[in-house]
Amino acid sequence: MAADHGREHAAASSSTTTLHAVAPHRQARADARAALLERTTAAVQTATLVPCPDPLGSAAELDAVLAAPGASAGEPGLRALLLRQSLVARVLLAAEPGGSGAAVPDAATEAVTEAQLDELLELVAAHGLSLFGADAQMLRARRALLVGDEEAALSAVATGLAHLEEPVLVDHAATLAEHRHNVRCARRLAASTLISLGLHDLADTLVEQPGDGGAGDYDRVRLGVSWGLRLERAGRPGGERLGEALAVAGRLCHRASGVQRPLLAAAGVLACPSRGPAPTPDERRIARRGAAALAAGHVVPSQHDRLVVELARARALERAGDDDAAVALLATRRARPPRGEASLMLAITRELARLRTRMATSGGPRRAAEAALGDYVADLEAELWTLHRARALSLRTGLAHDRLRREHGQVTALALADPLTGLPNRRALDRHLDEVLERAVGSPAVAMIDVDRFKQINDTASHARGDEVLRGVATALRSSLRAPDLVARYGGDEFVVVLPDTVVADAAAALGRARAAVAALPAAQGRPVTLSVGVVAARAGEGPADVLARADAAMYAAKRAGGDAVRTHDGPATGALPVTRG
Repeated sequence: MAADHGREHAAASSSTTTLHAVAPHRQARADARAALLERTTAAVQTATLVPCPDPLGSAAELDAVLAAPGASAGEPGLRALLLRQSLVARVLLAAEPGGSGAAVPDAATEAVTEAQLDELLELVAAHGLSLFGADAQMLRARRALLVGDEEAALSAVATGLAHLEEPVLVDHAATLAEHRHNVRCARRLAASTLISLGLHDLADTLVEQPGDGGAGDYDRVRLGVSWGLRLERAGRPGGERLGEALAVAGRLCHRASGVQRPLLAAAGVLACPSRGPAPTPDERRIARRGAAALAAGHVVPSQHDRLVVELARARALERAGDDDAAVALLATRRARPPRGEASLMLAITRELARLRTRMATSGGPRRAAEAALGDYVADLEAELWTLHRARALSLRTGLAHDRLRREHGQVTALALADPLTGLPNRRALDRHLDEVLERAVGSPAVAMIDVDRFKQINDTASHARGDEVLRGVATALRSSLRAPDLVARYGGDEFVVVLPDTVVADAAAALGRARAAVAALPAAQGRPVTLSVGVVAARAGEGPADVLARADAAMYAAKRAGGDAVRTHDGPATGALPVTRG
């Protein structure tokens, strides 16, 4: 599972520059963001080592980062990223085998993980963070694999893959570089989850092609080795996949990190098609050195990689003529399997059965027993292969259904969205206002907003500049109001804001702050962009047309008074009000 967020994020955040008077404040926020990501990176890099040197300390540091003031939900993209990283670490720590001294998650730890995953899903739903939606579903799949629930894992994977296929992946990243990094990490998490499920052909579509010089090459080795072993178990030729993995490992070895080298060495051992002791002393000596090298590289990036390295070490020991040591190694792992890697553990079990059978059958009638066992294993593997393909078909069917459902939802969403600003359009506003007025317990406030001198901007600059102004106004309004407040484009240069359960004074104060945010936008034709705003309180029994008409009248009163003001119904025009609002 990919866990290399942070340093790139921090570098991208710290290099952000601003052109306005608020630059020091923005730089301070960027520095705080970078510091949080640096802390997260260090903790995740420790937590995702197998075996982990400090599982409790890593988890405590990740919790502390999430509790830091700068990690609050005020920046949903950052909050979602920090939650994603914490969950990656927690899921990997939970995969550690049980037994004496192991950090098996208790009920309290599981409850924290569940709460963090719920919060991430809520952020995805509330802010449309589709990229982190894919991560959340893959993490749900990982958690299902930890308890052996492959059906639930497949369902979550199908939804996650559908997220990744969306035309626009939203994460609210601070920079384009950070966004691209987030996308790569999401694809890596999805690919590693598919590999653990044994769905290598689907994982192949997500792993970067060899030659990127980074994580993509290592992921290619992991995929090729795992795929080759899966084909071997099914009695199918796996040499081509193992050979591809070896070729990439050879190109990567000179620049690989210490924790990556064991898997690269394992690829070399597993690509050898020979089984049993090597025929010459020199070959056995080479195999013994290979086994010792694999034993020295005991820290790897994942439970999957540890199983592959141990299986390769057992084959090297067998090749060196030390069958007893190979059997002891595999038997120890079979007694303490990691959680969430059932497919690869079957390869360990099969290898152990093959070794023990070969050792027990030295000739004579016992060869028939070996043949019978071999036939049974072959039949079992054929059945498992059929089930594997059926599972892959089920996943593809689920993905197709989810894709169709999302496409239908996107068509519906497009019909309710303004194509220029992305805000809800007039149709969506009418629906929402009907619902708010019908169910309102308190008195909702409604504001009509008009961009001052917008026709002049269009006539003297260009329609393209006018479009830029409208998009800037839409963004400023949306970012300066609460999440429950609806901001819609009413038509032309007019916007409507619906503020549920808000008194007029508080609504006017909020719209005053929004007006100030718009005034801070880049000037148009040498003058700041300003708004005329009319705010009214909906009356009992009043319909949408009536309340909008009164808001429109208040807006025109502000415009007649010179514009750049907020006016409440039957009240004087005002600038930004100091009244705070919850």
